[in-house]
Amino acid sequence: MTMPRASSDLKTDRVSPLPSPDTSDVWERLASCNKPICIYGTGNGADKIMDVLAARNIHVAGVFASDEFVRDREFRGYHVLSYNEACARFGDFTAVLAFGTNRADVIAAIKKLASERVVLCPDVPVFGDGLFDRKYYAENYGAFRRLYDMLADDESRRTLSLVLASKLTGDLDPLFSCGGDGDIISLARDIFPYKDYRAIADLGAYTGDTVRKAAELMPNLECVYAFEPEPHAYKKLAALSDVTSRVSLLAYNAAAWECDMTLDFTSGSGRGSSGSGRAHRKTKTLAVNALALDGVVGGDVDFIKLDVEGAEAEALRGASNLLFRCRPDICVSVYHRTNDMLALPELVNRLCPGKRLFLRRELCLPAWGTTLCAVN
Repeated sequence: MTMPRASSDLKTDRVSPLPSPDTSDVWERLASCNKPICIYGTGNGADKIMDVLAARNIHVAGVFASDEFVRDREFRGYHVLSYNEACARFGDFTAVLAFGTNRADVIAAIKKLASERVVLCPDVPVFGDGLFDRKYYAENYGAFRRLYDMLADDESRRTLSLVLASKLTGDLDPLFSCGGDGDIISLARDIFPYKDYRAIADLGAYTGDTVRKAAELMPNLECVYAFEPEPHAYKKLAALSDVTSRVSLLAYNAAAWECDMTLDFTSGSGRGSSGSGRAHRKTKTLAVNALALDGVVGGDVDFIKLDVEGAEAEALRGASNLLFRCRPDICVSVYHRTNDMLALPELVNRLCPGKRLFLRRELCLPAWGTTLCAVN
């Protein structure tokens, strides 16, 4: 039987708008597909997806890439084809999206591809182990129901439902239906009282995109503590020290962690680094300083943003004294690890109880950019 197109087999629980725990997951859909399966992309995500497919004895017919990435090369024993070459060779195949993007032009191209054939996007963790499949979802369904009930507004509950639907089934339509254009700081303007902030911490500051946006949206901002472990990104971040005459930027070439120590990080071709993931293609390992925010900030902070590539829990624990003492608002990524969406709200509630919880996400494929916003 031909696999149904996007969303056609998604079930909703009778007592909740969340996906039913007996909904077929993306791996089951691929296992029952009678079309050729082609992997779209050749990076670390493709490696992870192909590992799962191999473990489940699901055959991959071919690999293709966008035109700008097609060269005379092989990936895991497959000659990398262009999309047109894949169409000519395999006909009506099922495409498995194996990379992440927030670029509008790439998302538009994926939408066009999805109008021509089935495109599925399996959820594999950016870092760590575990898989978001039907077994995981069924085992944690009660916890997701509780998270749904904890969220403070309809947009957050809608976002959770749609993100879970995509993570479970691999469908793209739910992700096209939630998420806004622009960075998360801009998208969360309806949640956070930016005019009240005088000191903030940006953990995982990259080259300073949040610093620039904060200087623009926070009229009374005076000080930013910014952590970035990747050396090349840090150099660009540190060069922003004069981004505005009224804001003092204290930039640290360090990872955010629960204590001060040295970590082995992977640094490479993609945005971000990790202190806990396995080495990726075209990456190198480097030793970096790791700092606890509690040991850096002497005064108060009003707001903490954490996007630290899978180390969010450790970074939050490293700020536990600040969270208890001055109760800053929090903006934390909840998509790097399979269990982040459940574990990080629980940790925030434990370290800084009583906050209202929201979910927002940038328009991105797969369900990256999903962010927990916690506000007093």
